[in-house]
Amino acid sequence: MRILLLGVFVAMIVGWFPARPEAQDAEELFRKVAPSVVVIRAKGRTVVNRGLVTFTEIASGVLISADGKVMTAAHVIHAMDEIFVEFLGGEMVPARVVASEPAADLGLLQLTRVPKGASA
Repeated sequence: MRILLLGVFVAMIVGWFPARPEAQDAEELFRKVAPSVVVIRAKGRTVVNRGLVTFTEIASGVLISADGKVMTAAHVIHAMDEIFVEFLGGEMVPARVVASEPAADLGLLQLTRVPKGASA
């Protein structure tokens, strides 16, 4: 009796979920998100035993608002001297840090302008 009840319970659970998930076309998905994906290029300085050393960081980000806010990783932009955001066509736009939460590794940038063709 227990096995029969267990079988009925399992059948109910399996029947609850759809038989096959819908697959997304990767090419179509890329076309949809490409105008909002950006490259973050940041320059910074640090002091080491040899003196002052400059370094660069490169990462990705996402344009999240029409007014030019970009979300990226905090470790990329935290305490950087200069930040540029590169869009799909290669256009570089200066940006400044609006907020940075190192514990969550999230950073928010504000672009000086939003390039034509970019979309959030």
